[in-house]
Formats: sequence, C-alpha cells, structure tokens
Amino acid sequence: MPVTYRFDSTIIVVEMFGEYSMNDLRTAILNSLTDSTSPFNSFLLFNFGESRSMGIRSSQDIEIMVNFIASLANRFNNRFAFVSSYDLPYGLMRFVSVRSGSCGIESEVFRTYDEAREWLLS
Repeated sequence: MPVTYRFDSTIIVVEMFGEYSMNDLRTAILNSLTDSTSPFNSFLLFNFGESRSMGIRSSQDIEIMVNFIASLANRFNNRFAFVSSYDLPYGLMRFVSVRSGSCGIESEVFRTYDEAREWLLS
C-alpha cells in the first residue's frame, strides 16, 4: 500500500512509500481520523521516508493538500510534523509549513522521526 497510517501514543503517523496519488494520501488521512482505535486528542505526523512522489507534485497539488489539511486541523489539535531525510521533500514541506502557519496550524519539518515525535509530544 503506497500510503499507510499507524498510531504512536497520541500521534497519527501517515507514511508514504514509493509513488502514490493525492487521493491515496487524502484517503489515508480520512481513514486514520475515523478509525475506531484512533487516539483521542491526537497530533498528525507525515513521514516521507520512502516517498518517491514529492518530486512530481505541482505547486497546485501542494496548495490543494494544504487546504485539505487545514480543513481538518481541529481534528489533530492544529499541530502536525513532517519527516524527510531527503532534501526535495524536506524543502517542499518547509513551504507547506509556512503556508499552513497562515491557516493557524503549528507545524515543523524534521530530518528524523524521533525529533518530530518529541516535538509533537512536548
């Protein structure tokens, strides 16, 4: 499956693998939020560790995703983190982080999962 989710404490972790569509990502996010085992009072973490699709996303695709996430922000306490050890997704997510800030969402971009987890749980 190109986009999966799992739970880590109060964090919803959405993980991307290989190539995936924007619809795959939206579906995984929505499924994670409606999962009966989803943590209460949760935060959202996007792990782009194995993603190969960020390089083919248009700025319009990214803007649409920011608006989609912003529409759900209250479901994850208006706080989320991005993880990528690769430069391109890291840079694109810095853009998303700035853009989401204008929507009232607190977000940060990290190189490692542990750093992102620590920040979300602090």
